[in-house]
Amino acid sequence: MSADQRRFERKTLNVLFNARDAQGVGQLVFESADLSPGGTFLKSDLLLEQGEALSVEFAVLEGRVIRAQARVAWVRRFPQAGEVAGMGVEFVSMPDADREALMMFLGRD
Repeated sequence: MSADQRRFERKTLNVLFNARDAQGVGQLVFESADLSPGGTFLKSDLLLEQGEALSVEFAVLEGRVIRAQARVAWVRRFPQAGEVAGMGVEFVSMPDADREALMMFLGRD
């Protein structure tokens, strides 16, 4: 996905994400390559399908846990040179307090 299709600017960050399927079953751990209030890119060789729903949580601001319902927006199965395999994930819903904490975290330099 090109940057001009995004609603939010992404910040390059390595954050650990815990993810479960939409029913809360199973647990996967991913590392992000970037993060914004609207989503993230999760680096992984284990790829979900585009459109698949999942619940994610990750820690920011001295351990503050952010929770969101998300969906896989796009998948990079065959990375080019200099790229990594992974998935673009859109945050579909997030509690207002978590979104505010995330925006505060991303606003820090």
